[in-house]
Amino acid sequence: MVIIRHGGTIAESRQPFDSDVTYGAKFVSQNLSDRIISFDGADVRDVLHGQTTRNFKSLDLHRPVDGAFCDIKGRVISDFTAVLTAEATVLMRVSASVAPLLQQHLSKYLMFSKTKMTVLDWYCWGCKGISATESIGIHIPREDGYSEVWSSTSTQPSQAISPDEWLLFRVSRGIARINEQNVGKYLPQDLNYDLNGFIDFDKGCYTGQEIIARLHYRGQPKRRLGLLTVTSVREPGCDDKIVEISTEKSVGSVVEAVRDNDAFLCLCEVVIDVASRDVELCGQPARSRMFSVGNAN
Repeated sequence: MVIIRHGGTIAESRQPFDSDVTYGAKFVSQNLSDRIISFDGADVRDVLHGQTTRNFKSLDLHRPVDGAFCDIKGRVISDFTAVLTAEATVLMRVSASVAPLLQQHLSKYLMFSKTKMTVLDWYCWGCKGISATESIGIHIPREDGYSEVWSSTSTQPSQAISPDEWLLFRVSRGIARINEQNVGKYLPQDLNYDLNGFIDFDKGCYTGQEIIARLHYRGQPKRRLGLLTVTSVREPGCDDKIVEISTEKSVGSVVEAVRDNDAFLCLCEVVIDVASRDVELCGQPARSRMFSVGNAN
């Protein structure tokens, strides 16, 4: 096991953190339905720099970053968290359901590069109150004492929490993830990725950059990520629309949802003034809620 001391910025809060990253892993996944992908090769920085919203050319070793892959229309194919573990190796966490689609998308770009993409067989755990010295694998600190642990072993960390509790943590703080149902559906701005530090606007060209940059510098997003709570018989899904009651017009869509006591908490792509409107979801009245604001470690 190797313990690396690092400092950086957690994308969700954009607040400084100074924590330990522990690495020595090979594979991620079943616990949080995620996959760890390994990118290896002499030009790994150049390849990921040209295909993601983050600046991999200047990325420090062992500093976690959050970002996205987009298509030529600027729509998000996959979100990710990545760590440069060596000059020629990047480990990246993506949703398990999206990993095959991402492989297909990147195949044409990797074909003539010196970089190999491998989906590993690791485990990913959501934890609360665990320190880097307690974890085996890669430790990614998040706010309020939460963290991700990526490990090649199936041994569950002592402070691991359930997938539903981890999802509630993410949703309540506005950390949107892409799954197979909404691949290519949203611009990064629809998911607040520009506000949460997922995009380096000064990095230069990458797939989808022109459309994303034009909206950032010359336009105003008509929709943003919002948080709605609704009491419904069934769990809201990605195909469900948020409807303005007075006009019966769609004013948004569900990105992710999680049960919160007797209601459902829903991350939604909605019109920016949704809080001032009377809306419904799954045929039930829904109300806006503020995102939880926590403290970085």
